[in-house]
Amino acid sequence: MANKSYRVLSGSFRKPNNELVEVGGTIELPADVAERFRNQLSEVSPAESTKKAGPAKAEGDV
Repeated sequence: MANKSYRVLSGSFRKPNNELVEVGGTIELPADVAERFRNQLSEVSPAESTKKAGPAKAEGDV
C-alpha cells in the first residue's frame, strides 16, 4: 500500500531522514500510522500535495 500525504495540524513529526515536520507541514505516512495520529493530521488531496509551500508574504499598507 502506498503512503498518502497528510498536513500536520498539531504537534510535530519526523521524516525517515530525521527532518522535523511542524504544524502546517506535509508528511507522507502509511494509512495505519496516520490512523493512530488522526487527531493531529488532515489528509491532503493529490492536487494539493504537488504544490510547493512557500513562505507567507505580508503586504504592508502603501
